[in-house]
Amino acid sequence: MFFRLKSAALLTLASVQVIAPDLARAQEVTQFHHKQWQAKCGPDYCALSPRAHPILSLARSHDSGHDRGNWVMSLRNREMLEQGVIQIDGAVLDLPEDVEITFPEALLDGNTLEIVYAAEGFSEGVSLAGIKAALLWAEDQQGRIKDRLGDRKLTLHQPDWAALQAEARTITEEMCDGPLPGVLDNEAAPQEIEGHPELRVLSQLCWTAAYNVGSQVYLLGPELDGVAPVRGAAIDEEGAAVPELALWGIQGDTRLLDSFYKGRGIGDCFTQESYRFDGFSYVLERRVVDDACDQKIIPHVVWPE
Repeated sequence: MFFRLKSAALLTLASVQVIAPDLARAQEVTQFHHKQWQAKCGPDYCALSPRAHPILSLARSHDSGHDRGNWVMSLRNREMLEQGVIQIDGAVLDLPEDVEITFPEALLDGNTLEIVYAAEGFSEGVSLAGIKAALLWAEDQQGRIKDRLGDRKLTLHQPDWAALQAEARTITEEMCDGPLPGVLDNEAAPQEIEGHPELRVLSQLCWTAAYNVGSQVYLLGPELDGVAPVRGAAIDEEGAAVPELALWGIQGDTRLLDSFYKGRGIGDCFTQESYRFDGFSYVLERRVVDDACDQKIIPHVVWPE
């Protein structure tokens, strides 16, 4: 019996060793979202593209090495361009497809990139807000950020988290009529969001009641593309800000916030909400409600319907 178990264990271990490299490779793929732009980096590539309207993409040159080579821009409808032009804020951009560029500085200067298809009689465009943050993340992922520290258009710096926390405290005091006793002593430091070292999430207590607490929740980070370094962390199903959650502190997986409002003391009516981080904010993922205080726990999901 002992030898059979040992053989089975060795067989299982061998199977894991065969599968593990593929699993490890899959887990090495990381993603970042900021405003309209998304970035994805794997062990042998790194690519950027607009999220909602991917009319173009940027990728590392595989020929010269994804972690030390240049960027290559590709257009979705390049064959339709013909006599048309690519322009940023109305100025023609001399940046042909499939030509390697050390760094796409031109894309950081404008607000909107537009591709005019003269023969087809139409154009399409994409906002450039957010590309700087996506590029900054990609450069940092591939260990190239040190090469960009002297670049006036792309600068990596660690924010003063203590100063941003103090700024959030000022906002909380204004919205919540002053700090509650003991709040400052028990307040946690801003916490890093897994996979997003450029940001921190912070909750600050606003009020307490018999069964509930209300917290102001903030995202802290560098000021990029007009995004304030201290801003509301969560948005509802309509995209509106939700600054206050029934939340005391943040523990565990910081990519997910759970908010829970109790009803009566026995807890037979309640509202529970889950918000998941999408790279830019915590987006409402699920809302469960039991609004009948009838001593029966019969919840129903109201979001998504």
